[in-house]
Order: sequence, then C-alpha cells, then structure tokens
Amino acid sequence: GDEEDKAKPAGSDGERRGVKRQRDEKDEHGRAYYEFREEAYNSRSKSPPPPEEEPREGEDDESAVILDTYTSDLHFRATKDRYGGQPLFFEKFPALWAGARSTHGVTKGRVCFEAKVTQHLPVKEGSSEVPLFRVGWSVDFSHSQLGEDELSYGYDSRGLKVTSGRFEAFGQPFGESDVIGCYADFEGDEVVELSFSKNGEALGPAFGVPKEELGGRALLPHVLCKGCAVELNFGQRDEPLCPGPLGFVFIHAVPPEDRVRTPLPPKTTEECEVLLMVGLPGSGKTQWAQKHSEEHRDKRYNILGTELVLHQLRTRGPEEEELDAKSRDLLIQQAAQCLSKLVQIAPRAKRNFILDQCNVYNSGQRRKLLAFKGFCRKVVVVVPTEDDWKKRLELRKEAEGEDVPDSVMLEMKANYSLPEKNDYLDEVLYGELPKEEAQPLVTKYKEEARKLLPPSEKRANRRNNRNKRNRQNRNRGQGYVGGQRRGYDNRVYGQQQYWGQPGNRGGYRNFYDRYRGDYDRFYGRDYEYNRYRDYYRQYNRE
Repeated sequence: GDEEDKAKPAGSDGERRGVKRQRDEKDEHGRAYYEFREEAYNSRSKSPPPPEEEPREGEDDESAVILDTYTSDLHFRATKDRYGGQPLFFEKFPALWAGARSTHGVTKGRVCFEAKVTQHLPVKEGSSEVPLFRVGWSVDFSHSQLGEDELSYGYDSRGLKVTSGRFEAFGQPFGESDVIGCYADFEGDEVVELSFSKNGEALGPAFGVPKEELGGRALLPHVLCKGCAVELNFGQRDEPLCPGPLGFVFIHAVPPEDRVRTPLPPKTTEECEVLLMVGLPGSGKTQWAQKHSEEHRDKRYNILGTELVLHQLRTRGPEEEELDAKSRDLLIQQAAQCLSKLVQIAPRAKRNFILDQCNVYNSGQRRKLLAFKGFCRKVVVVVPTEDDWKKRLELRKEAEGEDVPDSVMLEMKANYSLPEKNDYLDEVLYGELPKEEAQPLVTKYKEEARKLLPPSEKRANRRNNRNKRNRQNRNRGQGYVGGQRRGYDNRVYGQQQYWGQPGNRGGYRNFYDRYRGDYDRFYGRDYEYNRYRDYYRQYNRE
C-alpha cells in the first residue's frame, strides 16, 4: 500500500506541494520573465565599485555650443570636446540607437550646422545590423529618437525624412564620410523652413514648420546614431566641412543673446535624486513614473525601464516591421540586459533618475541604491488593490500579448519585501495604497506563493551547493598545485582519463560514479549504438 501511495503523481487530488516549472517554450517568453531573470541574476552580485566621474570639459564655458550630456541619452558617449559621439554599448547591443541635442537652440535668423559620419563602428561577425544615422532639429523635451514625435524633424541615412513617426522618401541615402548640412530659415512669415544638403549639394526643403505650432520654442540641433560615430561642426572650425548656401550662419556664430540655452545640469550629485520603483509586474509602476515625470518636467527625470530600451532597440521605417515570436523574445531579452547596464552606469551622471523595474528583492533594492551614493534616494512602492491589479494584468496582457509566467510571479511574490528607511534610503513613498493597506496585501501574496513553491531550503540549496562547490574548488586550486589534486582552474578538460583518476579529485563526480554504472553503460560517454542494438531491439519492435 505504501509503495502505491509513493507511486501516485504528486500533483493528484490537488495535493501538489510545489508548482513544477514547465519547460514550455511559450512559458519563457515575455518582458516580465527576462526582467526577473536579470533581477535574480544581479541580486546576488556585489555592489559595483563607485563610478568614475564623467569628463567635464567644456562645461565651464556656458556660451559654447556643444553637445549637451545632460539631456542626451545616457548611453550616448560624447567625445571629450563634445563635438561628436557614438553609442556606448555598440559591441554588445549593435541595434541600440543613441541621441543627443546641442546645448543651445535658435528662434530667429538663418542658422546652420554640419554633421559627418566619421566611422561605421565594427559589428560582431554574423550581425545583420546596419549602421544608421539621423540628423536634424527638435525642440527641448522631445524624445531623443529624432523624428519620432511632434516638433522633431530628421533626415535619415536611408534617404528618408521623418517627423511625428512618419517616414517619407527624401534626398539621397548617405553613409561613412558623408557631410550633411542642416539649415533652419526663420525668416518666412508663417513657416520655418528646414532644408538639408549632402557633401555641399543642396537637397531642397524637407519640412515647413508652422511658427504657431512652435509657439516661440527654440529649435535645437539633434543627432541620433546607431552603430556609427559622428562629428559635428557648429561653427567652431575655421572652415566649414563643405560649402553651403549663402546667407546662413553657423549656430556658434549667432550672438549669445540670440541663442537659447537649455537648463544647466545640477552641479553636484547632492542636487540629484533617484526614485526606485517597487512593485509586482502590472501593478502600474510605469504609469506612475511617466505621470510623475510629466508633473515635474523641470527635474528632467531619466526613466530607466524596459519599455524605453525596447523602443531604442527597434529600427523604424516607412513599413512597420512585424517581429515573429522568436525575434521579439530575443529583443526583450536584449532590452532587459541593456537596462541592467544602464542602471550600472547611471550613478556616473548628474541627473535625476526613475528606475522602473520590479525591484521586489531586498538585496536588489540595496545594491542599486548603494551605487547612487550622494543622491537623494527614495523608493516608490506601488501596491494597487487586488481587483485593480488583476484588471491591469489583463490590460497588460492585451497590450503586450504576453502573460507573466506563473513561476516568475510566484518567485517575485515570495521574495517581495517592502523597504524601510535606512542609511542608504532617505524616504519611502507609497504610490497607491498607503503602507497600512499595502503591508497586509504583500504579506498575503508572500504566504500564498510560499505555499505553492517548493520549500525554500530546496530552492536555496541548489544555489548554495553550486557556490559551495565553487568555493571548494577554488580553495583546492590554491592549496594543491600539480598532479595530486587539480584545482578548479587546472582541470584537464577534454581528456577522458581525467574523470575518476585516483589522483585527480573531480568535485562530486567520483562520488556520483558509484551510483551510475548502469546508466553510463547505455547513455554515458562510451555509448555506441551498434554495440547495444540487440538490447534496444526488444523495445523497438512494432
């Protein structure tokens, strides 16, 4: 009777102790899955060392027209003189666009600047990414993806012009070593005319911007690049890179009182703040972050979240390219990894940040906030009512076409911890339900999840055993040099005689060998099909 009981599947009659991880392909798709995987991976890593200071060349001279590292994308690496730049992570994320605007804009006159693609950056072998460049004008506060929102006008290297996300054929394609001239003519009565040239050859007007729409706002030079390095001439050079039409002056030559300076960056990190969002997937963190950012535009929050990175990894064009499930999955995986990198480099910049991730792990909260030493550090906890949360999860599923895998949701609930004020955290804010109502809900989620998950020792042991093994092997490597006991770094990989040799302790392998004789005979490394075909034949008869 006991044997029969044991043989019963554990999941029958609703007696399941744990939720078994289904290795279903579909189960592993989606934003929440990859965000969680990055979070879990990084939650065990040590806090990164204090970041280096950004180069501050050119910041003292407020009248110089240079690229603005305060309003640029965090991953736009400006050159030291700030007259050029390139994307920061081009080797690992060749599809990532990076944009920057100049420190000054104009509202009158006939003004120009030049941009040159100095180099197509090397890509990994087999990569299908093509370097692209977009240059033009935009107003302050528009998106860094030039041309993809209103009052943002770009000329794309594919021979396209773009504004408000609408692409149309214009001019000619351009690439490495080509010089693009950008001209803004404010002298018309009702319309600002924007035109371009390629290597000194006029391409004609591309856009007519109604002055009424601009409403007196300044147009700023703007570049956006993917996989290439660019150089700009705002007029700091003695000679233009290419001859241009008569009557236009370089923006550098416009009298300072006729230029409009974008707000200056904070002088010290003490003036900057970082808001760390905390909440389960679908609870409304991104909406809160966007609303807060809109209401406090003067703070110019950089929202670091997967959605924004996804947008910057996509290349848009006249035809919207539809991604299949596999490509989309790969893109989301890249976005989650890229976001981790951005969060790591963020403390170098004197800006205000909102870290829009789940951040339910206490270790993750601590690790991220410790890196922002000197900033005013706040946590925003978003816990909606249970009904609201379910509705939002449904909406999220409709919008993104994906469900949050059960295993991921359970792990997050089981590890959800509400932060308290401490030495690396100045303030805890509650975005929806106040703490008195949020705390019982979080505790309830935690208890429910822990009942459904395998016992925590088992989950922890998998990790601890691995760490313990690595520690043992490391120590072995230090204590014993030579043939007697090979350490972790001295393993003779690829030589069969290594495993099980009396003098070479191979971790747990020798212990394991005792129990696997039968298994190895048929499935082990010495397995040859012909040798055992008679054995298999009895199972293979139709």
